Amino acid sequence: MKTLIDVALILWNTDVIELVSLVLLRRNLKSCGLEPSQGLEKIEDLIASGSPSVVVFDLDPPYDRSAAIALGLLDRFPDCSFVMTCADSALARKKAPWLSGHPVFQKPYEIDEIANTVRSMVRQAPGSVATLSIAAS
Repeated sequence: MKTLIDVALILWNTDVIELVSLVLLRRNLKSCGLEPSQGLEKIEDLIASGSPSVVVFDLDPPYDRSAAIALGLLDRFPDCSFVMTCADSALARKKAPWLSGHPVFQKPYEIDEIANTVRSMVRQAPGSVATLSIAAS
């Protein structure tokens, strides 16, 4: 059975996933996350099974490699909006100019700014109830 979510979080560090999930929950958004190290197949499964309208994806160096993964996800899931996070947004955009068409937040980022951006991008059914879910490693 599908578990529908508003936001898929593909972020390094489970503590960051939990923090972002809690901030999104306060905005009545359902989210589920995993670390990119769990592999492309699990990332694709999360997005396919959860049907989120937004994916938050943490780019890591080398940016051309991780941006290529993100671009593949954009192609595979065209109905999802993407928000990127990274340590060096200028370098990430230099390696992958297509990132300029998406919100990119540089660490250390303001968590409320990301949450507000994500909230503005979510397509949510009226009356839906938010829940918190974190995928096990």
